[in-house]
Parts: sequence; C-alpha cells; structure tokens
Amino acid sequence: MLKRILMIGAILAVVGLLILVWASLTRPILVGAVIPIDTSLGNEENLFLRYFTTKHPQIGLRPVRLIIENPAPTEEEVLAAYRRLEGQEVSVIIGGVLSKDGAWLAAEAERSGVPTFGITSSSAALAGKKDAFFRLTPTNSSQAKAVAQFFQGQGIKRLAVATSVDNVAYVDPYMKVMQENFQGEMQQIPFTSGEEVAQKIREVDPDAVFTILAAKDVIQVIQAVRAWKPDMMIGSSSWGSVELLSLYSGPSLDGVYFFTLGLEVSGEENKSEITDFESTYKMTATNGSSYAVSLLRAIYKAIQQVGAERQALRTYFEIPRSYDTAYGEMSMDEFGDGTTERIILLQTMNGVMNTVETLQVK
Repeated sequence: MLKRILMIGAILAVVGLLILVWASLTRPILVGAVIPIDTSLGNEENLFLRYFTTKHPQIGLRPVRLIIENPAPTEEEVLAAYRRLEGQEVSVIIGGVLSKDGAWLAAEAERSGVPTFGITSSSAALAGKKDAFFRLTPTNSSQAKAVAQFFQGQGIKRLAVATSVDNVAYVDPYMKVMQENFQGEMQQIPFTSGEEVAQKIREVDPDAVFTILAAKDVIQVIQAVRAWKPDMMIGSSSWGSVELLSLYSGPSLDGVYFFTLGLEVSGEENKSEITDFESTYKMTATNGSSYAVSLLRAIYKAIQQVGAERQALRTYFEIPRSYDTAYGEMSMDEFGDGTTERIILLQTMNGVMNTVETLQVK
C-alpha cells in the first residue's frame, strides 16, 4: 500500500513538473511598442508591427503577444507609455519613429535596462552609448557628410538649409556634420511656415536649397523655390523622402535630389513580407516598413537563439554582428548603432524616384 502511494506520489510529481515545464515553454513572449501615430510614418510602423506579429504569432512553442501604446507625441506621454510597458514585464520595447522619440526612449532604456529598439530614429546624437537602445537605422552623420560632399562637388558656394523646429534631435547633429564638411557658406532657415521660409530663402539668394524636414513641409519649400527660380537645385534628407510621393507628385518635384539607403527591398523574405503587408492594408509601404521588418526579424531570431529574458537579449544585441535587412546586409556595432558608408542618391522625374548613383562617404 505504501509502495503504491509512493508510486502515485512520484507520478503526480512528474506530471506536475511536466506541467510546469510546459507552462514555461508556452508562456507568452510579451513585445511592447510605443508608437505615436500623429504622422503617417508612425501610423505605417504601427500597422506593420500588428501585421507581422499577427502573421508570426509564435516563436517556437511560445505565443507572441504585442502590447501597443499609442501616446500623444510629447515626452511626458511617451515616457508614461514606456513605463507602463516596463511594468508589464515585456521582453523588448519597440518605438522611435522620429529621432526626438528615440532620444526619450534611449534615456529610458539606459535607466531601465529593457532592450529598446528604434525603428527610424537616426540621430547621430544617440550613437556611441551603452544604453540598451538599438537600431538598424544608420546614424544620419554618414548621410549628412554625403550631402555636404555632393553639393561641394556640384560647385555650390552658398547653400540654404530649411530645417524642422519640431525634431531637433534629428536636425542638430545633421547640421553639425554638414557644416563641418561643406566649405562654402551655409545658411540655416528654421521652418515656421511655407511663406516665411520662402521669403528667407529669397533673402539668402542661395545657389542651392536643401531641406531637413518632414515630407509635408518639403513640398511647401519645393513649390516656393520653383515659383521663384524654376531651375534651382533642391535636395532633401531621407526623412523628407519617406512619404513624399504618396502626398504629392506634381511637376515641381522633377529634378529634386533625395539621399537615402535605396528604394528596392532586398531579400525574398523581406520582399514577401512587404508585399503581403501592402496587400493587407491596401497601402504602399515606405522605408518605415522596411526598417520594421528588418528589426522584427532580428528580434525574432535573437529570441530563438537566446530566449526572451531581457538581459540575454541585451547581451545578444551588444555583440557586433551583421543582419539580413530589407536594405541588404547591415551591421550593428557594440553600441547598438546601425552602420553604413553607402548612401544612394535619387532624383525624381515624372513623379518617379530614380537612382542616380551610389555615394561612398569619404
């Protein structure tokens, strides 16, 4: 009788252990996201995260549960959203639509130690820090240097630069690098309104105009400059090219230069994801989706390899390695910063962006 009781007890103990193991193996992996959706880029990245985690609901045996916060685009609201996710024991937090968001999230990542990922935060001010903030988006310093070298090579002596007053975390490092690498006169013009910027550009009377602005503001500058001097050389940072053609495709865009990582999506898996996303939401994907799919695939692979614990994931991403991205093979250094020395120069013609050349940053 005693032997039978002991045997039953042993069986129950084994069954209990198996249940605990199974519960551990199938425990949900919580993925947090802080995405303000006041911009079309933020809305697209928000949709892509929902699409991807719905299509890929498991990593191994464990279900993936996405918890999205869509706060107002203020520091107070973004930080409050981050801390709510931190308290829910998410494995990672994804966000950083604009560089200003990325700066707030990077500070929180350094404080909390939660692996945090910027989708399209490219400010050079976020680089070189061991702060648990990671991004495949290269810092904008390489792009800014390429822009300065391009205009220098075109013989431009006086360059007017229209800049955003809402995203200084992106603008200020970009301007600093341009000023260090452009030998002519450079006049920065903060964008307050299309009419005021147009007037200031006419006062400066530059040889060329460059914009570090969101697409909706880039359009106003282009139209104002074309009305004044139709043949003026105009360029835009990659920020302005993200959604430009989805907002406007008029003839004043013809001849405008854009500096970015490219237009074509690389890799069959990435192409398939982007195509399915576009079909699901009946929209044209921009680089927001390209960076989002690259980042999500990297996170899923990391969890497959080292598990979903925060420290394990942080250690994984702090080891320099290459990743298969929608822009080809790209690397992240020991600080979690995306690196590249390749910038693609594009030019619009008849409402289409065409590749002009690949600029190797010197």
